[in-house]
Amino acid sequence: MSDEENDILYEVRDRTAIITINIPQKLNALNGPQYLKLGKLVERANNEEDTVVTLIQASGRFFSAGANFADNSMADVEPAKLFSHEYWLERFVARNVWLTNLFNDHKKILAAAVNGPSIGLSTGLLLLVDLVYVHDLNTFYLLAPFANLGLVAEGASSATLFARLGWSKASEALLLAKPISGADCLNAGFINKHYDGKFKTTEEFNDQVYKDLNDAFENLHEDSIFQNKQLLKLSRDQYINHANSQEVMRGLGKWLEGVPQTRFVQLASKEVKHKL
Repeated sequence: MSDEENDILYEVRDRTAIITINIPQKLNALNGPQYLKLGKLVERANNEEDTVVTLIQASGRFFSAGANFADNSMADVEPAKLFSHEYWLERFVARNVWLTNLFNDHKKILAAAVNGPSIGLSTGLLLLVDLVYVHDLNTFYLLAPFANLGLVAEGASSATLFARLGWSKASEALLLAKPISGADCLNAGFINKHYDGKFKTTEEFNDQVYKDLNDAFENLHEDSIFQNKQLLKLSRDQYINHANSQEVMRGLGKWLEGVPQTRFVQLASKEVKHKL
């Protein structure tokens, strides 16, 4: 199996669809095609007939370092195309709207086994998950470094950060690109359970989360679970959908201006420090 085939894994185990981000050597940073693959697998899990839970997990020490800016695919694009509406409508606007909607509209229980930090668009997607299980509060944090990259919020995080962490922490995250610690996430009620970093390997942690989830929904009525999720979503859909559309339009303007492209060069040359 090639590295590309092995980068994001999918399996159905009992009544759980498991998606594993498996790029530990790059801290599970995802390039454009890999984010699309993640979305396709979330969509596949949504359509599984006999599952109750979709569990997203990762390997290594990061849940996801966000977009892989070491991917030099933009270097081969003609400058005129790199600043065109056509290029960014396809590679940014359509992708982000689709991914955000997939996560927000997922009909199964959507859970995450979070083995380490989450950054960027991956943080936006994590904020759309129903149940969050964290291995170690001391090593986990959320980072929305969009202001550092010359971008704006992604994945409806301008709405979900406020809803799940409160205005003050959302302001620190988005206005100052400040990491939000595991302890702050726990205090805000974002984390359902943490495990004090007691597992020696990420695999052991992932297996425990799978077991705990299956124990939690055992003997519950499946249709009641799904209908209750739909009722919960009624109160959030409007502001998430509005945030999603506003974010991509403002983000498109940034890409057309060339602001993020310039910031990426500055970050690569260490002229600007990346917040991690």
